Amino acid sequence: MSLVRVVLALLAAAVVCSGAPPVGAQPVAPAAQDAPDDALRLARFVEARAGSTDFAALDRFGEAAMRRNDREGLNRLYHVTWTILNQGDFDKAALWNRRLAEAAERQGDERYKDIARLNTLTIRYDQGETGVAAEMRRTAETGEDWFVRAHAVRLAALALFDEDKIGEGLELLAEAQAGIPVNDPFAATAHAGIWEVTGMGLKQLNDVTGAADAFRKFEIDYSNPAYPRPDFDSLYNLTMMAVKVGDADRAAQYFAAHHRLAQRAGLTTLSVYDASLCATVAHARNEPRAVLACLEPYGESLGEAAFVAADALPLRAIARARTGQIAGARRDVNALRRLEAETGIQSEVDHVEAEVLFAEGRHEEAFRLLRAHMVESETDAARSYSAGIHQVTGNMQQQLAERRTQLETARSNTGLQRAVIGIGVIFLLFAGATLVWQHRQSGRLRLAQRRAEEANRAKSEFLANMSHEIRTPLNGVVSMADTLARRDLKPEEHEMVELIRSSGATLERLLSDILDSAKIESGQLTFEPAPFNLEQSVKDVAALWRVKAEDQGVAMVVEFDEALSGLVEGDMVRLRQVLTNLVSNALKFTSSGSVRLSVMSTMDGRAVFRVTDTGVGFDPDQKGRIFRRFQQADGSITRRYGGTGLGLTISNALVELMGGTALDCDSTPGKGSTFWFEIPMPRVSDAASEAEPAASVDVATTPLRILLADDHPANRKVVEIMLAATEMELVAVEDGQQAVEAFKDGGFDLVLMDMQMPVMDGLTATREIRALEAAGGLKRTPVVMLTANAMAEHVASGRAAGADGHLTKPVTLVSLFDAIAAALDGEPERDAA
Repeated sequence: MSLVRVVLALLAAAVVCSGAPPVGAQPVAPAAQDAPDDALRLARFVEARAGSTDFAALDRFGEAAMRRNDREGLNRLYHVTWTILNQGDFDKAALWNRRLAEAAERQGDERYKDIARLNTLTIRYDQGETGVAAEMRRTAETGEDWFVRAHAVRLAALALFDEDKIGEGLELLAEAQAGIPVNDPFAATAHAGIWEVTGMGLKQLNDVTGAADAFRKFEIDYSNPAYPRPDFDSLYNLTMMAVKVGDADRAAQYFAAHHRLAQRAGLTTLSVYDASLCATVAHARNEPRAVLACLEPYGESLGEAAFVAADALPLRAIARARTGQIAGARRDVNALRRLEAETGIQSEVDHVEAEVLFAEGRHEEAFRLLRAHMVESETDAARSYSAGIHQVTGNMQQQLAERRTQLETARSNTGLQRAVIGIGVIFLLFAGATLVWQHRQSGRLRLAQRRAEEANRAKSEFLANMSHEIRTPLNGVVSMADTLARRDLKPEEHEMVELIRSSGATLERLLSDILDSAKIESGQLTFEPAPFNLEQSVKDVAALWRVKAEDQGVAMVVEFDEALSGLVEGDMVRLRQVLTNLVSNALKFTSSGSVRLSVMSTMDGRAVFRVTDTGVGFDPDQKGRIFRRFQQADGSITRRYGGTGLGLTISNALVELMGGTALDCDSTPGKGSTFWFEIPMPRVSDAASEAEPAASVDVATTPLRILLADDHPANRKVVEIMLAATEMELVAVEDGQQAVEAFKDGGFDLVLMDMQMPVMDGLTATREIRALEAAGGLKRTPVVMLTANAMAEHVASGRAAGADGHLTKPVTLVSLFDAIAAALDGEPERDAA
């Protein structure tokens, strides 16, 4: 019995055991002599099926699936993602996979969250990151959901096939087939996927019969006819199998169908695969000039077809050698050797070299090289086949051993019955001991939990105290530097002040990043949607950095989709934080050229934000590091450019908080980088769009009387100096009790209240002021907490006590005036921390 028959028998048995009835069940697999006709019928079916639809219809199918709110919709998105991924269009596949992940997140469907995660690993694997295969295998072995395990097995088996472990991969697939439950509505989807990969494994063993039968099950028996299938990968596989077994005429028939569909699809990747297949068939038919014609559109470097160079270069080199183009053939051999050294992909370079040597008239060298190559190829093929046989026969031996064990167990049952009473006594004793052990363990776990909670509280208290202690002296530095910068100074003095102000701002940014990171870790970071003008916000971010960009000789460019004009709903503060971080990073690493901030709308009411620069860029293998905390693409970056490595981590979390997909990026060393994300950006009604904003108070020219309560003399002096050039009158006190007493005398337009003070703290003083107003029927006086306490709970405490705003130290003249104006306007103050 051949390996193929054994494998097919195992898989068929697995289907029977699972009880999953084939959709549109076909007759029993034909005999080997009928295989070519069966394969030809399959090819005709695939051409008719793919020709009845197109990839635009697949996109529409996916868009309709996004409007559903059920598992069927998720399965359809899975189908769209996988179909596009099979065409090698990684960017588009990643887009649809993100949509699948978002839909699964909205519906809380853990199955398809895991499917989307596995698809992401597949995209990374197909782009050369082979290390993710271990994670696929772990999911295949330990996944909780049978559907997820089946999908992971497909991926793990493909990775094993790439390592020439065909038997091991087929064994995994047989086990997964047995694990598909009976009559589950999504069982057919899982069966189809298993048979597709099984066919690919059998194809590598050069068995047309077994592979064609597997592809038939995938294409006809289990595929859902309601799902559009413009792909035609099975035609490619059938062509390659026919070439391998020497059936060049049948290969030409299959290729003709593939070519017709590839021309109709009009996709670049499919055209490249079609050209490579064309060259393969022409080579099998010994038509070297036809080989060159197939590849000629892509030029000497292969251009867009470079990703199939490992297959195309040997064919072109041999064709050139056979047509007397020896110099070109030699160039291809050299290119093939470089490719093999760079990628580790084993190629036919020795065979190709032998062909070139024959063309050069060096027949003896060519013969020796070709003979050595043939011996090595035959040995590798034998080893691969032997490994496959071992895997399958090993599986059969295991099944026989399990059956013998069952029989021996049956004979031993009588003897075991006599021991039941003794075992029962032992079991009861063991159960009692187990209960005692569990009680002790639960006590230890409760103690460990208490310690963990105490440690978390201690960490939060430490961060709060650290923030307060650093911000208090920092307030004096930043505020005074800001005030000095506004005065008429000599150029060298102004330069020194700017250095102080820049250093203070950097220190404040570092402190804020650490606190934001702590908030993210503890789940305290909040999302506060409100209507705002997206176009104006984007322009504000660009304007903030335009001067710095021009100083560096870098153009700051903004592109905005008019479809997003007007008011939208979202968290403006968090969005500006992300955009500011991305633009700041882009400028940091760009010394010439441009930084481009673009915003585009999507059909489903979302906005795509991109920040593109022409800076230093980074290698693809460094991409995974830059989104981790305290990590950067290169250890020398901190020395050359500064930064902590927290910004992208925080931005990533903020994007997810706003309902978007995680930040992603693309970069080329020396050419620049692009960072992008996509978030929901619903439009606000026309009535809201037409509402006029309330006029803001010009505090600089308003004669206000302000009460300031702060126990730190330097902080009182800072505010005094800031307000000295305005029409405002400042009354300063040292604690909350003095603030309450001063407030009783009346006449204040606004109160600036520190939070932590001796005698009476700011929260208690604020509550006392509100009580005085209520008792005397007085008009409410705005109270702004002016404090170094920056945590979310501090803002909430201030609001609960009756404060109207929260301004975190260090302050600048602009931030102080904005907080005063917002409080006087009666606007609900956002989290200024």
